[in-house]
Amino acid sequence: MLAEVISDMNSNYENRKHGGNSQVFSIEEKIISSFPQIGLENVFAEEFYLPVGQRIEPGTLEALKVTINEFKNQKVAKNSSKKLS
Repeated sequence: MLAEVISDMNSNYENRKHGGNSQVFSIEEKIISSFPQIGLENVFAEEFYLPVGQRIEPGTLEALKVTINEFKNQKVAKNSSKKLS
């Protein structure tokens, strides 16, 4: 999976270099889904994170936000159940 993420990053760079849309949020969604131990503090899901003028692929920011919210809810539920035990 890590090799796939690196390949996606290289493809994203080439795509942006030639005027295409950035897929950075799609890549970050794949990272948080595949490697949850990385931690949410290392994944950015905010509009202000984008470099000025960078175009992103439609829907990728929204999809990343949904993934992060689901991940946070899982963590809260898991921590809550530990406290109840």
